[in-house]
Amino acid sequence: MIVISMLPFAGLCQDDIYTKYDIYRNPVRVFLNKLSITLTTGYGYTTYRHDLSGVYFYQDEVSQFIFSNAAEPELNFTGFTDWLNNPQVGFQTPVDRVILLNTDSVNVGFKGTADDIPINLMIHYEYQKFRGGIGYTREFQFVRSLEPTFLGDRIRNYQPNFKGTSFTKFYGMLGYKFRSWWHWDFVAEANIGKINPGPRFNRSAISRGLYYNIGISFENNWSEYVRLVIRPSVDIKSYKVNLPDGASVKHNQPAFFLQFGLSINIPEIPRSPMKSDHTQLKHVYTNPKTGQKMEVRGQSIWRRQNPKAGENHRKPNQHLPSRKNRIKSKKRN
Repeated sequence: MIVISMLPFAGLCQDDIYTKYDIYRNPVRVFLNKLSITLTTGYGYTTYRHDLSGVYFYQDEVSQFIFSNAAEPELNFTGFTDWLNNPQVGFQTPVDRVILLNTDSVNVGFKGTADDIPINLMIHYEYQKFRGGIGYTREFQFVRSLEPTFLGDRIRNYQPNFKGTSFTKFYGMLGYKFRSWWHWDFVAEANIGKINPGPRFNRSAISRGLYYNIGISFENNWSEYVRLVIRPSVDIKSYKVNLPDGASVKHNQPAFFLQFGLSINIPEIPRSPMKSDHTQLKHVYTNPKTGQKMEVRGQSIWRRQNPKAGENHRKPNQHLPSRKNRIKSKKRN
């Protein structure tokens, strides 16, 4: 039997070992081993904030409207509601009711928060300390009312016309492993991508650029193939809602996320086909029919493939006799 983990110390590099001993490894599996699949979920906290500029803000006992201030308001005017996500035409309303503010003269705005539950799937390729990949996120969001940033004693909270919605994100990722310590890896990552708003947002009225996400991935390596991932990150994003009368409102939408999950990559070698093979280290198996040598694993993907003494079995095996009982048995014999 050839134990692969021992051979490099004999003065041979690993590639030379496979050539010298004619050991077969499936090239497709070797390539796929460089790909990692990561699935995470967690919690997010989004902040909505917008300043109303270039519009008139109107509020009466029932409604809140905005409309362009390109011209002086007439006796009756048409305002627009739901400027957070889907502007709707309001009623023609007299201008002498309660509050009418030109936001170029008075800084009127609203701010609020939302809770997020993201579900993220990412595939990345790793080369030495660098990694790059693509990902998809489905994000469920629950929005609260937005408080006014000015005249809070007179202007009511802005109430969105929805309480929950969802988004999808498609992004590319670049990362660099800047430190390793014990069984932990620390990876700086940056995502750049596109957000597709959910059904509560009128896509034809919204213009949005790319979004950016910056975070650090803390990875606890359970084995060479499985890792626990904890990833705090920050989203930087905004969008603009265009009103039918030519005015627009820009919404800043930053967010903080804390996600956790598992990252798995495909083993480059198969498990030993022999049920009676109890070798824990990576080693070579010879096919009895073809005589071909191939490298195999002695462990499941959840365990370390070349463990140190007791590393995979920290608890004593309850089925084995204790040392005291073994001594008594020898004395009887």
